[in-house]
Amino acid sequence: MTESSFPWEREALEFVRDQFPSNEPYRAWANFEFIGDDGSINEVDLLVFTPQGIFLIEIKSRPGRLCGDVGTWTWETQGKPPATVDNPLFLANSKAKKLRSLLSRQKAAKNKGGVPWIDAVVFCSAEDLKFELQGTAANCVRLRDTETRSGIMGTIRRRECPGLRDKVSDRYDRPAAKIVAQAMEQAGIRQSQKSRKVSDYLLENLIDEGPGYQDWQATHSTLKNVRRRVRIYNVRTGAGQDERDTIARAARREAELLETLQHPGILRREGFTEHELGPALIFEHDPMAVRLDHYLASRGDSLSMAERVNLMRQTADVVRFTHPKRVVHRSLAPQSILVYTDAEKGV
Repeated sequence: MTESSFPWEREALEFVRDQFPSNEPYRAWANFEFIGDDGSINEVDLLVFTPQGIFLIEIKSRPGRLCGDVGTWTWETQGKPPATVDNPLFLANSKAKKLRSLLSRQKAAKNKGGVPWIDAVVFCSAEDLKFELQGTAANCVRLRDTETRSGIMGTIRRRECPGLRDKVSDRYDRPAAKIVAQAMEQAGIRQSQKSRKVSDYLLENLIDEGPGYQDWQATHSTLKNVRRRVRIYNVRTGAGQDERDTIARAARREAELLETLQHPGILRREGFTEHELGPALIFEHDPMAVRLDHYLASRGDSLSMAERVNLMRQTADVVRFTHPKRVVHRSLAPQSILVYTDAEKGV
């Protein structure tokens, strides 16, 4: 579709392109986005059709050391603080399912036998990565191919990849490749910026998503140092006016409710707007903030008792503040608590 704007991602794609088979039914699409049936924005680094299967490949190019478990990964790169993130395979798998659902609704797929299963794979492309994921944590994760190691090209050429389904019953031949290509065209999948701006903010990185919403890190279109968190309430494709109105009312209620919750421990709402994908709330955002579950995964063992008590006290203080206002906190969890370090106040 288009070249990546990131040099490390372009280099990873070049590694695949240089070795990618040129014969049918091999095909590939790089750097595109699509709107899922649920109204969500989904970015895809690389999609390849091969006789062994269709692979949606998420590229991660951070160098250094990678360790972790099935749920979270921690990257340790020289000169930078450790970065703990969710296992990207979960998001890639979600994108693969949404993409197949979208393609299956197209005329080409309905008339000619449907779209085969799409497998999700993560390609860690840094050349000297110290890879320490073990067992199921390494499922569907591939490195660069070397003389002694099968990597991403081994998956593309021979379906060599731990964690993939052993038995492939779907058809991955030239007619199936044509169906997928036509469905991609009919779905209007292309590089697009039209849906990537909310108010004066350009959506950059997906921070979080859940049932019915996506949270994005966004940068002001002219004030490049101004960053915000944008929550879009997704409206699914084909939703009727009643459903759209219900989602709009829910978003408006949250916007009004947040106006009454002025507290240092609660993200401040800074805007509310309508967007073609659904209503959107704009929140303050500290790019250095870390989710509590990620913070504990990387620093939990080193926290003192005083720091642990302080985290609990601050969380309890927010709960105590919201209860008299009849605000429930059913989604209160480590994933919804942000931690940042203040030079003067500590954590």
